[in-house]
Amino acid sequence: MRILFLLWLLLPCALTAKTLVIGGMLEPPLKYLDAQQRPTGMDVELLTEIFTAMGVPIEITLTDSSARLTRNARTGRYDLLMSHSFQPEREAYLLYPKQSHIRHSWHFFVRKADKARIQYQSIADLKPWRIGLTRDYAYTPELSAVLDAPGYQFQEIPLNQLQLRKLVAGRIDLVPMSLVTAFGQIREEGLTDQVDYLPKPLKSSPYYHVWCKARADADTPALMAAYDAELLQMKRNGRLKAIYDKYGIPYIEP
Repeated sequence: MRILFLLWLLLPCALTAKTLVIGGMLEPPLKYLDAQQRPTGMDVELLTEIFTAMGVPIEITLTDSSARLTRNARTGRYDLLMSHSFQPEREAYLLYPKQSHIRHSWHFFVRKADKARIQYQSIADLKPWRIGLTRDYAYTPELSAVLDAPGYQFQEIPLNQLQLRKLVAGRIDLVPMSLVTAFGQIREEGLTDQVDYLPKPLKSSPYYHVWCKARADADTPALMAAYDAELLQMKRNGRLKAIYDKYGIPYIEP
């Protein structure tokens, strides 16, 4: 850790402060465009704070196409990508730092009035209930294995942001969503008194801001080490949690 800290101190003098181009998917409240079409959100604020402390300028661009984001990462359009989980096949074109900045935990969301009635220890417990799913989303193997099994009541729609509205309207009884995505919508649409989630997570995974191999150079290892040191310091002194709190995101230690 002492080595990482020294690298962080020396970075502004040791490296050329080229502008890092950072790409991300539109995903409020983590990253979205404000009224002036400027990138904002928790991830944007976090990266801005870290790289400002490091003395490194950044440029953030957001897209609604995951295919375009990946293509641009592979071809050298971006220096970094925002919020990616670890998958072995991604190591062909991405470099992962040691520190994750968020843990996406997926839970079944329910109406508050029904929370005490719905028990969930395994997927089989949910047979009596209508479950909303979003088309083309990758759910857990446990859930995917029963999509065509008899006895389950699945309803699939193409837009994830409609799921909580269907839940509140009584058209479904449960919907699997990440805490971050769900609470962003709950806060924005004033659903706090109507919606809650079951305590057992469907899945939980750390996410990272990652470097793109196509744009990596001799400065990249020191940049990544300094990034890790600054993010770890933010975890320890409460600055990371403060950013979560600002955007109404439940804090789970990454």
